[in-house]
Amino acid sequence: MSSEIEDAIGVINPDHLYTLRAFKLRLGIRDSTLRSARRRGLRVVHLHKQGYVYGRDWIEYVLKENVASQPGNDER
Repeated sequence: MSSEIEDAIGVINPDHLYTLRAFKLRLGIRDSTLRSARRRGLRVVHLHKQGYVYGRDWIEYVLKENVASQPGNDER
């Protein structure tokens, strides 16, 4: 059961490292969405011409963006 959940579309495991291609496929996002997230602070690590996103970085990014988008928060 655990592996079914971890392999589900849209689920990011905080302890996994994803290639950019796998990351986009898992979340169902486009290149433009990823570019926007990178501009807003999502960390992408490059090694040997391949980009990677650490699951924990994505989760932190989503939580930060959620707080910033709350009414009355001028963090942006």
